[in-house]
Amino acid sequence: MHKKFLILVLALVAFFVTPALAEETIPAEIMFGNALVRSVVISPDGKHLAFTFEEDTEVKLGVMERESKKILTSFGFGENMHVTSFGWASDSRLVMSVNEVTGSLDRLFARRPPSLYAANVDGTQRQQIFEAGFSGYQILDTLPDDPRHILIARYHFGDDGEPKGNLLDIYDGDLTFLDDQPLDPDMAGLVADNDGNLRGAVAVKVGDTLDDVDIRLYVKKEGKWETVDLPSQRPRPMVNFMGFSADNTQIYFSSNHDMPQNDTMGVFRYDFETGDIELMFRDDESDARGLLYTPGRKVLGAYSVFGPADYALFDDQVEALATEAGLLVGLLNAFPDDNVFITSTTRDGRLSTLAVTGDRRPPEFFLFDSEARKVEFLSSSHPDIDKDKLVPMEPVRITARDGLVLHALLTRPKDAKKNLPLIVNVHGGPFGIYDSWGFNDEAQYFAQHGYATLQVNFRGSGNRGTDFQQAGWREWGGKMQDDVTDATRWAIEQGIADPERVCIYGGSYGGYATLMGVIKEPDLYACGVGYVGVYDLTWFREGDGSDFSRNFGRESRENFERFMSSAVGPTPESLRPYSPVHHVEKIKAELFIVHGEDDVRVPVGHSYRLRDALDKIGKDYEWMIKEKEGHGFYQVPNRVDLYESMLAFFENHIGPGGPSSGEAPSAP
Repeated sequence: MHKKFLILVLALVAFFVTPALAEETIPAEIMFGNALVRSVVISPDGKHLAFTFEEDTEVKLGVMERESKKILTSFGFGENMHVTSFGWASDSRLVMSVNEVTGSLDRLFARRPPSLYAANVDGTQRQQIFEAGFSGYQILDTLPDDPRHILIARYHFGDDGEPKGNLLDIYDGDLTFLDDQPLDPDMAGLVADNDGNLRGAVAVKVGDTLDDVDIRLYVKKEGKWETVDLPSQRPRPMVNFMGFSADNTQIYFSSNHDMPQNDTMGVFRYDFETGDIELMFRDDESDARGLLYTPGRKVLGAYSVFGPADYALFDDQVEALATEAGLLVGLLNAFPDDNVFITSTTRDGRLSTLAVTGDRRPPEFFLFDSEARKVEFLSSSHPDIDKDKLVPMEPVRITARDGLVLHALLTRPKDAKKNLPLIVNVHGGPFGIYDSWGFNDEAQYFAQHGYATLQVNFRGSGNRGTDFQQAGWREWGGKMQDDVTDATRWAIEQGIADPERVCIYGGSYGGYATLMGVIKEPDLYACGVGYVGVYDLTWFREGDGSDFSRNFGRESRENFERFMSSAVGPTPESLRPYSPVHHVEKIKAELFIVHGEDDVRVPVGHSYRLRDALDKIGKDYEWMIKEKEGHGFYQVPNRVDLYESMLAFFENHIGPGGPSSGEAPSAP
């Protein structure tokens, strides 16, 4: 090759490679690999640590000696079986909720009831103690001081799904009914205090639609159940129990009963002695997400999330727990750029496990010794990810066309701010689910390769109160879709996105929004990736064979019809104008359709119906169907194939060498 020609070629390569690509990127097999650790819980005596981890399609449970770091045993339950939650029932015995999860997106809202197992720390006496089937359960308290039992609420079809308090033997599975709850045919939930005694209950009566709900609240005072007069300014308030004060004299709950409109969930405290209800915390923009605990598991405050967690400490608790408050504030200050939560504590309050995560920190786990005031690193979920290569996730506010303020998250490549290729990533659900600030493997992976990602919490999303969520009801393809469009145009107007290099991508409902996006706005998006999406909305409304629509029993049929008529559309035919398979002739964008053959949440038939419609009009598209995958890919080789293929798709259509970015001039 001629020397001058070689120099010119190298100069052109340097010109067209974006700054983010100038350094080595994190490979897909590392970014999307299995989590080494997903959660960690310490035993009441502090001698052992239990942890969950991913292996192939399973989530297993392991047990380790704390001081020696010796792994004692692990528990697995077969293909697609996940330990979804676990806890210590005593110093030496664990209980594990186990569920079949058939996809990476399925775990967000799996409806199959879990079974419950128990085993000793050395792996012996493993026993199924509750079998899912005609009954479900909720663990109310693990009763660590009772070596034989845990406290559960049992939901049985013979009781019309009404929860019944029971002691469950963790060795043989025997149930002992506790005749200790309000007499109410609409009972929906029970809560136990710190001593494992039933002290709170809620009854819920649902009418023909999702917004026809009546809620009644109960507390147990001096051995008797009483109703709580909740002075509501809403016809249908929401109430969720959160926890008790350390001395069991107060109960915390979240609610929106005091907000007639534009609500968010605040944290309230009910005093058993006086009957007073006090508002302790509210974020005007986001729901309260949980309570803040001291290392000794005493309530100190609450928090909400839009970007990084917004911690709020209760003044009277800080005054009463000054030393412990100082410890917690010290922990929060030790990780100023991340979210920090205490996840478990020993019986004596000395040792606690911490979960720490942020936009540039995949979840990490630590052990905190409150006496020594020492933090010890335990493990990272993804230790091979180079955190120095990760980029910030920016919380932004976007005003929709009707004036509604939307929350969104923007991730941009390192050292790049303007005129970027943009991926609009739409979350699934759609109702109640929301994109949250923190480590996001998709956004980070695409940022490594020069792409910005925008995630918008359109109306209907969670974390913004009931009114915001209900604003999305019956707006599939309507205002929910307009919010995504408005967010895309905002990014263009701000100069963040190159208007010629924008793609839309999403899974589940996000797959639906992808296809409706390229249909409603054919000139806005250069390409779209539909992942396990709902594409035939009329079939979906009729009942497409998903696990939600199979109509096992009267109650499930009623739930299906109630959800569909309230939140999706009154009839199948009414949804035809918003059903992608019936409007493919409007599509100009390039398409990539992805699905799991064994998807039970959104049957693969949706993708096949879309394919048939595209073939009928001669529209080209790329196609990926993976066998033995469900609602989102779980097997690492399939995940790697997916994201590498998506990256190649984006490169072809909005990337540095894509048709929208112009062609490199030919060498002389």
